[in-house]
Amino acid sequence: MSHPLEPIFALQKKDRKLIKLMREIRDIPQRKSDIEAQLSGSKKKLDMALDSRKHTEATLKEQELEVEALKERVTKYKNQQMDAETNEQYRAFVKEIGAVEDEIKALEEKEIRLMEDLESGKAIVAECEAKLNGEREGIADELAELDERQAYLEEKVEKMKADRNRAAATCDKQLLAKYMRILQNKKDMAIVLVENGEHCGGCHMKLPPQVVNDARNPTKIVSCNFCGRIVYNPPYGG
Repeated sequence: MSHPLEPIFALQKKDRKLIKLMREIRDIPQRKSDIEAQLSGSKKKLDMALDSRKHTEATLKEQELEVEALKERVTKYKNQQMDAETNEQYRAFVKEIGAVEDEIKALEEKEIRLMEDLESGKAIVAECEAKLNGEREGIADELAELDERQAYLEEKVEKMKADRNRAAATCDKQLLAKYMRILQNKKDMAIVLVENGEHCGGCHMKLPPQVVNDARNPTKIVSCNFCGRIVYNPPYGG
């Protein structure tokens, strides 16, 4: 008389392979993330360089607008100067125009320094981009290999699932349902063999002699008193 656990025990072997492959598939995104994390230092430097360049560009734009505003003021003063009615008023406009032109000169000197800083900032950005791109090329092969591995595993898993479902169809439905509940709870094995003639193959605790004997009886389905897994003790040792 064959034991009703035989087909389910065989099914478990298929499920364990599936679990292993599916776990590897789930781990691939993290493995890719770990590889890409190697770029974090270069990415940070590039971001800092970009922020610095944008700040310089914004400051330069502000200076240019301020210079334009001051030049408009000079034009306004010169127009008003033409309408001066006294020498005192004329000299006052000359003084105002001179002061504004001094401001313009100072700002234009700052603009020159900012433009020099901007060119330097652009060079730093280009250098950081080149370094980051070089590092990306370095890990591209690793990422591509993981993508290929994932595609291969996913295809293999689909085939194994189909095979597994065919095997499950031959199992006793009630035993299959119990097996699935335990497997979902334990995550590794639902059916374990008796080890060394007296120990649970799941939690390794010593089993009562009656459980060991009943685990071999095809008319009985017994569980470990400690971990709740189904205990199987085939005469051929599994």
